[in-house]
Amino acid sequence: MDTMEAETATLYDLLGRHWTAEAPVTDAAFAEDGVAFALADGALAIAPLTDIEPPQDRCRIALDGGRTTISPRRKPVPPLTKVVVSDAPLHLASIGTSGFGASDHSRLLSVSASGVTRLIADHGSPIDLVAPVQTGGILAASGGSVIFYDANGDVGWLQERAGGNASALAVSRDRRRFAIGVGIRLLVRAFAARPEPTASFELGPISKLAWSPDGTWLAASVVGTGVVLVRLADARIVRISSYPGSTSSLSWSVDSRVLVTSGAYRMIAWDISSLRDDSERPISLSTGRARSVLVETADMHPEGRLIAAGYADGMVVVARIGESDELLVRPPGRGAIHALRWSPDGKHLAFGTNNGEAAIVTFPSQIFK
Repeated sequence: MDTMEAETATLYDLLGRHWTAEAPVTDAAFAEDGVAFALADGALAIAPLTDIEPPQDRCRIALDGGRTTISPRRKPVPPLTKVVVSDAPLHLASIGTSGFGASDHSRLLSVSASGVTRLIADHGSPIDLVAPVQTGGILAASGGSVIFYDANGDVGWLQERAGGNASALAVSRDRRRFAIGVGIRLLVRAFAARPEPTASFELGPISKLAWSPDGTWLAASVVGTGVVLVRLADARIVRISSYPGSTSSLSWSVDSRVLVTSGAYRMIAWDISSLRDDSERPISLSTGRARSVLVETADMHPEGRLIAAGYADGMVVVARIGESDELLVRPPGRGAIHALRWSPDGKHLAFGTNNGEAAIVTFPSQIFK
């Protein structure tokens, strides 16, 4: 990976747009025209995805040697659009290409990239979680039921008595199944108005779920245990323990071969394709550098073999799977990274800190050549 050179500015200043959001950032989501940052005070802070001075327009390649340089911004970054949704931390997910779904206690709201808010539904009971649906729409768990809303906010179907209060929720990429963590159980159900579970596993309290893109595996973050892999075809369970911290991030490679997790002193990339019938756990692919602070959050690039990781000391790095070389995106300091996400096209990386800094870093194509 090439690093851009400049006389005084850091890479974070040259490639990034960053703001003070005035409350801890708890999540981030992309729409076609913007990025929404969920804040701990119940507001959304929305930034336009388009940069008025994109890095690629400020790049210069020297004719003598080919060294790439990038010039600093000349204009101030436009401010965030702040939308007060709730008086408490909210759940956030993309609802389609043009907007976001956010929960306000029992209410589910649609928020456009420009900040226009519309009520989708009032469930009458608190919304436990929301999850994006790959082809558009959103899944909401509330009061033991699960409801699918399409990209227009209309009810697609309702499953009553789908379980108890949900601690984790995820939809398979092919939109045929969804998984829900209820108590100490993992329930897998058909993505339709059917109350019967198609599978059930007792794993322990689940805080996060992620389907492999091909639908073969479900990865679960289990409180006090680590990561548990479930292969639905034969109900095989693989437990990966010994994490020093909580595994709040689970992210799959596009080919379903590698699972990336947070919760250790370096990026952890598991080669799931290495699992054999007699394997107790997959092979770990050493990625990036070991440090004395934990990786709080990590995300896999949607197209390539790149991992972005945010640390407890505020540092953000990008590394290729299985390589120690890293690109330092944000230096340490100014709050732990508690939200981090690649854009669907892999050109942008959004993240936020627990002291209220929100950022979007846009990468020129030549930086990862």
